[in-house]
Amino acid sequence: MEIKRVVSPLLDSNMYIVSENNHCIIIDPYNDEQVIQLFSGLTPDFMLVTHEHYDHISGVNAYKERFGIPLYANRLCDKNLQLPSKNYAKYFKAYAAFQESAFVWEDAVDDQYSCHADIIVEDGQMLDWEGHQILIKMAPGHSAGSNLIIIDDNAMFSGDCMLSESVPAARFPGGDPKSFQEIVLPYLKSMNQDIQVYPGHYDAFCLREYYILK
Repeated sequence: MEIKRVVSPLLDSNMYIVSENNHCIIIDPYNDEQVIQLFSGLTPDFMLVTHEHYDHISGVNAYKERFGIPLYANRLCDKNLQLPSKNYAKYFKAYAAFQESAFVWEDAVDDQYSCHADIIVEDGQMLDWEGHQILIKMAPGHSAGSNLIIIDDNAMFSGDCMLSESVPAARFPGGDPKSFQEIVLPYLKSMNQDIQVYPGHYDAFCLREYYILK
């Protein structure tokens, strides 16, 4: 299994292309013509998102149209995906203007953007894909619809629920630091501590290196 990281111009958010046997899945889709070249020789099967915020979903509709593939998302996430005021497309340019350390290409922002899940996944649901098992685990804290995407207990895509270099932001509507402390942290402590974490921003890291668990 190969994992490619794409850093988008939307707050330097990460998109991931996970490939096996010339097939791939797309996690937190971002789309432009340079990114499209990365799919050469690959057959995209479906998309997953770690949460509903605009910088992690902006490519969903483009990939549905280009590849004819579905989006899998949990129910809470799907509800917010459908509203620009809930996925924060509506406020994204204003928010990005206050983020001095992150570049945002404003032409890439659609403040009326919305999308929807084609297939709803439940907390704890397992997906079979190219000989791998993908676990969807709800992870409230950063947003109401946040979930972890865990492949074979070896790779975990955390979105903004876990970041290597900053405290996960729970100040947005739908954020819930209490649930993060009471639900997510105990779950993380119970996991294989050698699992590699692929966050929504910044570089990958080993779970045992996650500063909040130290």
